[in-house]
Amino acid sequence: MGVAALHFVTTEKGEANYAKSTLWSSGEWRQLLLTGAAQAFDTRLPEVRHGRTLADAIAALRADSRRIALDNYEAPGALGRLEFSADRPVVVAIGPERGWSSSERDRLRAGRFDLAHLGARVLRVETAAIAALSIIRAKLHLM
Repeated sequence: MGVAALHFVTTEKGEANYAKSTLWSSGEWRQLLLTGAAQAFDTRLPEVRHGRTLADAIAALRADSRRIALDNYEAPGALGRLEFSADRPVVVAIGPERGWSSSERDRLRAGRFDLAHLGARVLRVETAAIAALSIIRAKLHLM
């Protein structure tokens, strides 16, 4: 879907075993990216990073990025109501299904993230990612 980078971070409520999965040690993640890129007729693979903390990932972001964190608990409004500009890269933080902790929400807000939701239902991470990307791409007139 045109994503430039995927950063898998450790979170307080996330399943710790995911970070230790053989997906990372076996290189399976790269094969999955290659398969997805081939299906999409794309020759570019996104940058992939894993095992970092949320704070480290936020600190590495471009200063000019539009930052959104999906959150079902404290978000004041829907993602679809936000405005986006083609001139500005968009960063979407998607937490674990159990949600962000209050300290992670504070860290995201301090990192200039706006909280937004995708509706009242809790979605699986992979579903939330596709839904969020679809909304943002539609708002940018890319689909």
